[in-house]
Amino acid sequence: MAYSETYRRFCELLDAREFGVAEAFAERESLARPDDEAFWLTQVAVARLRAGRGEAAAEAAERAVALAPANRFALIARADAGYAGGRFEDALTDYHEALDEPRLAARARRSVLQCLIRLERWEEILRQLDAWGMPENEAFEARAKALAALGRDAEALALCARWLAAAPDNPRALWLLADLEIRRDGIEAVAARVGRLARIPSRPGVYREIYASLCRRMGREAEAVAAYDRLAEAAEPRVQRKQAFALAKSGREAEAIPIFEQLLRD
Repeated sequence: MAYSETYRRFCELLDAREFGVAEAFAERESLARPDDEAFWLTQVAVARLRAGRGEAAAEAAERAVALAPANRFALIARADAGYAGGRFEDALTDYHEALDEPRLAARARRSVLQCLIRLERWEEILRQLDAWGMPENEAFEARAKALAALGRDAEALALCARWLAAAPDNPRALWLLADLEIRRDGIEAVAARVGRLARIPSRPGVYREIYASLCRRMGREAEAVAAYDRLAEAAEPRVQRKQAFALAKSGREAEAIPIFEQLLRD
């Protein structure tokens, strides 16, 4: 089997979500190919990270970087593992180093921004975006969050409008827009607007989810439960968890408990 076919087989295992098999496959290749050990240890890290094993992924990535310090792909794998483990400063350092690899530069820039968002370094986000000359449509979320966090609401609202024009019904844009509009208009007015949109059957579920969240924040538990009931048909764990909390808070613990139990089993 040619090298490219070997790697293609590894990617097929990842696509099939056979993460344990993919990890074992990459480990065997790392032992069988000493000249490519760093490459295959990087793939071990990728497989472990996809399986949700962040610390194990970090261990494999550290070994890969030790073998090939100049390998930016190994560095990105270590950064991804650090990010998954909440070590955002360490991940940020690695992502910055990977910016000099043309094949990884765009990905590294996006990851630098995500780290800075997690670290709430809002001014630095704006400086970095300006230094990169990053096109607006590639940086909507980072710039809008930074502007909102810095209290520059008018600019953030205008940016959200452009973001939604470019990506209609984008969930992240809609959540941020709702928060900004609450600061401007008050939660009652925003809930009324979102509620009207949530009742349109053709609208995506995010409108009903935002409406349910606003109802919870206002203490209107019965309306929140009704909205989550409609959303729960999608059977998304995130939505079901919110539904269960809303039921419990409204005094319907007996209905909430089976949902929590199912989520735990899943």
